[in-house]
Amino acid sequence: MFFRPRHELVPEVYERRPYLKRLYAGARQEIRLALQGHHPEPAHKFMIFAQGRTGSTLLTSTLNMHPDIRCDDEILIVPRVFPLKFVERAARVSPTSAYGFHVKITQLHAWQRLHDVAGFLAHMERRGWTIIYLWRDNALRHVVSNIFAETAGTYHMDGGEKTRPEKITLPLPRLERELKLRLKLREAERAALHGRAFHEIQYERDLQHPERQIETFATLQTVIGVPQANITPRLKKMVAAPLADLIENFAEVTSWIAGKPEYQRYLDG
Repeated sequence: MFFRPRHELVPEVYERRPYLKRLYAGARQEIRLALQGHHPEPAHKFMIFAQGRTGSTLLTSTLNMHPDIRCDDEILIVPRVFPLKFVERAARVSPTSAYGFHVKITQLHAWQRLHDVAGFLAHMERRGWTIIYLWRDNALRHVVSNIFAETAGTYHMDGGEKTRPEKITLPLPRLERELKLRLKLREAERAALHGRAFHEIQYERDLQHPERQIETFATLQTVIGVPQANITPRLKKMVAAPLADLIENFAEVTSWIAGKPEYQRYLDG
């Protein structure tokens, strides 16, 4: 009966997997990388520092369309014996001139036992990693998106059709808990980023609308340091309708938020 380390800031249901199984999988990957021998560093290294359901899959999948970029997803989602060495080795075996990966602050805390996240980011910066901070402003839609993904059994959509419910019921206790959690995570991320150089991407401003995505990815290629290539996202938003069309108990939710001034602006997004 071994499960993931108990940690209040792990919201995604897909991370709740047996701990020993993940520990074993992580150790095997580390051994495989170590046996590949010494390789030169890629010319450009970057990390995407972001919560889940922020557009991170859209970001990583689109960057991987560039011939000079390899961007891994959540490589620290399993425990690593030496997490800092692991990411450096992952970069060294990349066949491209630019290598990156996505990591969540929760994974650093709960899986890697790196409670000094500010120290981790400072180390990465010293080692030549460009930090890309991706975040989502509308915490209510963030919560709704996560619950839709759980219900549908998928965390993103490609060009094909995926079955998902038309609406979800949003229990108020869970809504309150997850709103506080998402905002607490954001506060912790920004505290860790204090004093660091980073490139900021806000989901609503930079990724939500197709007309902005072209500019966002052009800028990002410059930030990473690779030649410009025409890369266009293929993933579609799972949850794009007005909130009233997505939440079965929307009247109950709006009534509850009416008494919470700090959350009221999220109803407009």
